[in-house]
Formats: sequence, C-alpha cells, structure tokens
Amino acid sequence: MKTNHPVILFDLWFTLIYGLTTDPVLTLQRTLSGDPTAKMDEEFLTSCMTLDVKQPARFLKRVAKAHGFEPTPDAAAGFRKLLKQVRLAAGKFPETDAVLTELKRRGYRLGLISNLWPFGVKQFFGQMGLGAHFEHLIFSFEAGFRKPSPQIFLHACRLFNVEPRQCLMVGDSLESDVMGAHSVGMDARHVVRNGQAVILPAGAKPIASLADLLV
Repeated sequence: MKTNHPVILFDLWFTLIYGLTTDPVLTLQRTLSGDPTAKMDEEFLTSCMTLDVKQPARFLKRVAKAHGFEPTPDAAAGFRKLLKQVRLAAGKFPETDAVLTELKRRGYRLGLISNLWPFGVKQFFGQMGLGAHFEHLIFSFEAGFRKPSPQIFLHACRLFNVEPRQCLMVGDSLESDVMGAHSVGMDARHVVRNGQAVILPAGAKPIASLADLLV
C-alpha cells in the first residue's frame, strides 16, 4: 500500500477479529428491558461503551440504573453467560497478524480505536497477542467517547502527536469508522468482506481484506 499516512489506525470488531453476529450490547439491552425485539438504543450503547467499570455485577447495576431497568438475578446470570459467549466466539481473521507485522516492518505506526466495553481486553490484547502490534490502544470505555465522536479520533492524534491528515483509519463500519474519521480530516479504508456494494464518501476506498493494505 502506497500511502503518505505515517499512522494507521484500526477498528477491532469485524476488522481484526470476528465474534458474535448479534451485538452483545443489544442482547444486554433486550435482557434488561424484557423486550426481545427492541432496536438498539443509542444512549444505552453509549453508556455501555463509555463506562469504565470492570466488575460485571457493578457494571450491570450502573447501566441498568442509568436507563431505568432492574438488574434482576436472572439479568445478572444472563450477563455472565453473554460475556462468556463473547469470549468463546472471538477469533482473529487469518490475515490479521501477518498484515499488522508487515505494516510495522514497513515503518508505519499502528494504533487501535475500538468501541469496547471493559471486558475481554486481556483476552484480545494479551492471550490473542494483538496488543504487541500497536503503539497506542484507544478504548471507548477509557476515553469516555465512542466512535463516530470526533473526540476519540482527535484523542488518537494527540497520543501519536500527529495531525488528522496524517492518519488512515481502517474499519468495517461506514458510520463509526469511515464517517467518523472523515469528520476530523482523516482518510479511511472501509473493510467490506462480504463483497456488498457500498457508496463511500470521497477519498474512502473499500477493501475486501486487510491484505489489500499491503498491495
């Protein structure tokens, strides 16, 4: 990949790793609300992605109270089961390690910006070895903002001591990764593994695999 961006930022879910096909935050929302058909509440999503409470029981109580739900024993048991399902379903895409290793070898500075609640960090970045690839790891639950908020992208720039125009964002979400990055002046690559046609803003290009970054 020929680029004048010295910093390449990556999304986590469905960019570097795969997991449950149903968003676990939506599953939690439906469990707490008792509505199995509920649509994602953006405020509930923001609460889950920006709350830095690492104990599941306390996390559940805080989120439930903030949104008027009752954290019943059944809900607590369901949450523990959900977190286990997330751990078991997570895995790296086959090309992830090789691409990140080669990009570092070529001299790029690598970072990660993930909308993540405070569970699974040790598994993903320790046991699975992802942490070794990155100069900076930016998690929404630590930053207090979630993509596509401009603040989390600008936070990454401050950590790398670069301007947004010097960064390339790589992710699978058009709204969170591509549009979020563009809102602060970053370039972006949209990961589209299923071959679905998408309409991208000017300057954003689709890639079918992380390996396309090496071409």
